[in-house]
Order: sequence, then structure tokens, then C-alpha cells
Amino acid sequence: MKKTFLVMTALIIGSQLHAQDSTSTTTLDEVFVTATKFQQKQSSTGKMVTVINQETLQRNAGKTISEIINYQAGIFINGASNNLGTNPDVYMRGAGLGNTLILIDGIPVCDPSQINNTFDLSMISLGQVERIEILKGAQSTLWGSGAVAGVINIITKKTTKNSFTPTAQLSYGSYQTLRGTIGINGTAKKFSYQLGYDFINSQGFSTATDSTGKKGFDKDNFIQNNWQAKFAYQLSDRLTISSMHRSSIYKGGTDAGAFADDKDNVFYNNNLTNNIDLTYHTNQIQIHLQQTFLKAERVYTDDSTNIGGFAKYSKATYHGNTAITELYGNIVLAKKLTLVSGLQSLTQQTDQQYLSISAYGPYKTALGDSAKATNLSVYNSLLLTGAGGFDVEAGFRYNHHTIYGNNTTFTFNPSYHLTDAVKVFVNISTAFKIPSLYQLYSEYGNKLLKPEQSINYELGIQLFSKNKQSNIRFAGFKRDIKDLIIFYTDPISYDSKYINRDTQHDYGVELESNVAIGKNASWVNNITYVDGEGETNAVKVKNLYRRPNVTWSSILNLQPTKSLTLMPSFRYVGTRVKGTYDAGPEKMPAYYTLDFYVGYAASKKAKLFIDLRNITNQEYFEIVGYNSKRFNLMLGCNWTL
Repeated sequence: MKKTFLVMTALIIGSQLHAQDSTSTTTLDEVFVTATKFQQKQSSTGKMVTVINQETLQRNAGKTISEIINYQAGIFINGASNNLGTNPDVYMRGAGLGNTLILIDGIPVCDPSQINNTFDLSMISLGQVERIEILKGAQSTLWGSGAVAGVINIITKKTTKNSFTPTAQLSYGSYQTLRGTIGINGTAKKFSYQLGYDFINSQGFSTATDSTGKKGFDKDNFIQNNWQAKFAYQLSDRLTISSMHRSSIYKGGTDAGAFADDKDNVFYNNNLTNNIDLTYHTNQIQIHLQQTFLKAERVYTDDSTNIGGFAKYSKATYHGNTAITELYGNIVLAKKLTLVSGLQSLTQQTDQQYLSISAYGPYKTALGDSAKATNLSVYNSLLLTGAGGFDVEAGFRYNHHTIYGNNTTFTFNPSYHLTDAVKVFVNISTAFKIPSLYQLYSEYGNKLLKPEQSINYELGIQLFSKNKQSNIRFAGFKRDIKDLIIFYTDPISYDSKYINRDTQHDYGVELESNVAIGKNASWVNNITYVDGEGETNAVKVKNLYRRPNVTWSSILNLQPTKSLTLMPSFRYVGTRVKGTYDAGPEKMPAYYTLDFYVGYAASKKAKLFIDLRNITNQEYFEIVGYNSKRFNLMLGCNWTL
């Protein structure tokens, strides 16, 4: 496997270094906000940031958010290619679930009713997204719990300067899938607004695999409705108030498990986000005061009379509520020196109920609404930029949790421009992940749990072309986690609970390139190699379950005419160790997919596209026993009226 990785790396580096002097219509020195909580160019930080811009998102209009992010270096999203409604599991740089923090417009989003406090990316519709920023490495100093392997910031669409701008998108494709987006936005003097609605209706396919092809598994449908509203009012030249409101509801069918059909197993998910932001700014200072409320509801109902299982009926209901109050800002202390500081209060609560009925009568469990915890944090970070070619970030965070007490993190991230074309960077940072409410309060809960704590080492080099429109970035990383939270069963008493015990040691390398080829083409590649092992009672275990050692994505963007865009893409996923309770062989086989996108601009305001995916009709499992998409397509159109 390592030989395969090295061969692919050599081929790509060798072929692309020859293209470094090419030109392109887009620049790679884009502005982002995720690394430092204020606007900054990629060239002025040593952090590994990837920006998926609006142009790239439009070229992937037929895909989901998970499918698009899945093409990025160091990321594997298990379930992205399964039936709609599958909760995508995000693995970044080999880290486990809950170790990648998801943000929406810089706001941490999570579901405290989940065992790992994770967020369901299916709740975000592509039609509402302006760009996606991916920040890799330990980032808890500025972003808090869960930012162990990195951060994914999904930034929603902004308003235009016009008073009224309507947009629309409609697409239809395989599995009788219909997607639509409509929106309006604009600015009227001191007031701006953005309203959007998205829907998906899909007949889908059987979630579980029919191993014989003769059992008549039914199709599992999926229906989703998303609404978003954003408003802003300029109170004065320096003071602005804004708000964001999101609602996502989806429902559909699923199956009983791997290779097991179920015609009466349905789910319902509802996610609400409300945020208000008061911003004060001058040339030297920017301050935000934010209040956010998140609400999640999940309901799973199974009337199993059609298969005659043990339970004839079951219903599980999960509620999660999160309140976040945050005051943060940045102040320019000197020409090249900026201080970022903040205070955050994050309170989470969950209420969970389960009922099943069998021949032996009803069975109930409950996790009452007393399951609650609060985090109070203060953080500071100093940023020195452009000091004789040096850029440095150094910071710390102090966190107080109402159950386990206190912990701290730090960040030290220097980078140096050897020349205009060469930059080297180092990152030594710590991170943490708090115990979830389920791990603290459930029947297996343990209020003596400590947070998982990690230290991350990163070293890399980035090469730029003269016009900054092509670059290659190579990085190696190592991550050590202690006090890993595991589910433990006593071998004598058979009592089970969550405990801190294990350690985890992961390492890997990443190669990313974005190379302009002439004026009308570019070639984007990334290759990742990840490995690691856990240590349980001094016994080392290979435990990167469901996570591939090697991934390779290659995308060629061609624009032979001003109106026509062609984009063939290739993705390779290496072998993975199966999940602890998964069916199938211990090592899951590698697979690849080949896609092809064609876009045609019929006018300045209308664009047609067709997106062909898995065109070689590969049959593969992301989880053994659950179907992945075979050859499928979406065709549609975008309008800006």
C-alpha cells in the first residue's frame, strides 16, 4: 500500500512541476475567515486551509455537501455515497467520529442527542452555500471542543448590492431524484436580506443490500425541505445587527440492518438554528456579540410486523438543545500584530425516550431532560504577519466544564517565506473533545469522565508559481490522543459503562496541488496516506475502522470555449479495516469511481449541466451490507434573473 502511495505521489509531482508557470483565470490566494476568525489571505498563515469556492460548488451542483467535501485531502466521509438520509460520518486525518468540528457561518453546530455530539451534514443544502473552508490540524484554541483533527466551516450565501436578485436551480436524475432551489436577496439602503428555500424528493433505492437479488427489497425514499433567512441592518457607520434563521426537515425510509430489509422502518429529522449578531468595527477593531440557539429532533419508528422480528413495534425519540453566547473580536495592536480574543458560553441539554413492544410486553428507557452541561471558555491568540517573511500565530484557551472541571489548549504556528515561491510551515497545537451528554448521563454514563486530549504536530512546504495561480502543498502530521473515551464491559460482572483508558497515535502525509494549464484549464489533485494504532492496556491495536489508508482524488477542469465547461474526475479509496460490528471480511477492498461533469452557459443568467457519476458502474461498499450508488446522473439548470 505504501508503495502504491509513493508511486502516485511521484507521478503527480513530476507531471505538475512542469506546469508551474502556466496561467489561469482564478487565483489561489483567496480570502478566508476560518483560521483566525477574521478575514485573512491564505498566503499569510501557516495553517492548512482549503477553500471550496462558489465556482467549484456550481460545477458540483448535482452533488450533496458530503460528496463534494469527500474529494478533499485528508477527509473520508463514510456514507456519502449511500442512500439519501444516511447520516454521513466525517473522518478527518484518520481521527474518529466527533473529532471534526462543523461550523455554519462560523457558528459551532452539533447535536447533543448523538452519542458523539456529531452534526448531520445532510441538514445543509448546497443551494444555500457560498463557499466551504476546511482547516486541518488541532484547532481547539480558537474553536473549542471537537476541533481535534480540524474544522469544516460552511459559509452560506451573502446578499448582493442590487435591491432585488432572484435565483433558481432545478435538477432531476437517477432514483427519480428531484432537487430545487429558489432564493431572493438584495440590499435597500441600510437593510439587506437573503431568503432561500430548497427541496429534495427522491424515490431512492434499498438502503440494505439484497445479497441474492431475489428478496424484493423495497426502495427507501427521502424527502427534505430547507428554509433559510438572513437579515442585516446598519445601525450606524460602525455598528451592524444581523440575524440568521435556518430550518431543515427531512424524512424517509431505512432498513433493519446490513443485508436486512424492513418496509416499516422510517425516520424524521428536524434541525433549527437561530442566530443574532451585533458587530462593531473600525479600521483597527472588530467586535462580535453573538447569541445562537440550536435545536435538533430525531424520531425513528419501526412497525416490524412485516418481517416478524422480536419487537413488533419500536419508537426512539431524541431531542437536543444548544445555546451559545460568544463575545469575540480582533484588535490591531501594531502594523503587523493582531490580537484575537473571545469569551464563550456553550450549554447543551438532551432528552431521549425509547419504547419497544414485543410478545413479552413493553420495554421503556429514558434519558431525562436533566442531562445538561455547560462549557465556559476564554481564548486569546496573537498573530504576527509579514515580519521579514515570517508569519506566526500563538495562542491559548482555558475551558471550564460544569462536570469534569478545567482544561487548557495552546497553539504555536510559525511559517516562513523562503522566497516568493516557497513557504514552509510548522504547527504544534493541542486540542480536546468533551464527553457527550450520552456518555455522561445514560445508563452507561460516567460523570468521572475526563475530556479526550490531543497534541498535533505538523510540518509542510508550499510551492507557488510566479503568478500565484498554481501551487503544490505537501505536509506530514502526527497526532497523539490520551484519555480516549471507550465503551467498556467488565469481563466478570458484565457491567458496561464509558471510561477513559486508551491512547491513540495517528500519522500521515498529504499532497495537494492546483495547477493552471494554459488559460483555459486546471488540474487539481490530492493524495493522502494515513495510518495509526491504538493502545489498550499496553496492547497495540490497528483500529482505524472504516477509514482508508490511501485516498486519491484527481479533477481536470477544461473550458474549451467561454460557454462550455468539461470536468472529468477520478477518486480512489484504499482498503479499510471493517467496523467492529460490521459484516464482511476484516479488510474491505479498495475501489474507485469516475465522474464526468458538463456545464453549458446558455446566457449570462442561465446555465445547463449534466453530472454523470460512477460511470463505470463500480459496485462497492462503504459499509458492508449497505448499498452505494452505482452509475447515476443529475441534469439541471441554474438561473439568476
